[in-house]
Amino acid sequence: MFRVQKKACSTCIYRKDSVLDIQRLEAEIRDPHVGFTTFRTCHHSNDACCNGFWIRHKDEFQAGQMAQRFQIVEFVDDDTLDRFKKTGKKP
Repeated sequence: MFRVQKKACSTCIYRKDSVLDIQRLEAEIRDPHVGFTTFRTCHHSNDACCNGFWIRHKDEFQAGQMAQRFQIVEFVDDDTLDRFKKTGKKP
């Protein structure tokens, strides 16, 4: 399964009020010739694709294209940072 956050996390870099330079951040994982070489992992998760990235770019990277084609996208509610706050256990 290809895990994707069900909704944007509380500190998503794709929030409308984000002050981050999204173009610079995306350039880190974008090849000028082939597009995105990977995806943005949600920083509240250990392995789930960022919801904001998925919404904008799910058709622009190979794993996203394949996951959709094979219908193996799993939307998850994975928040390791919230779990850490509640339990005190490291993610």
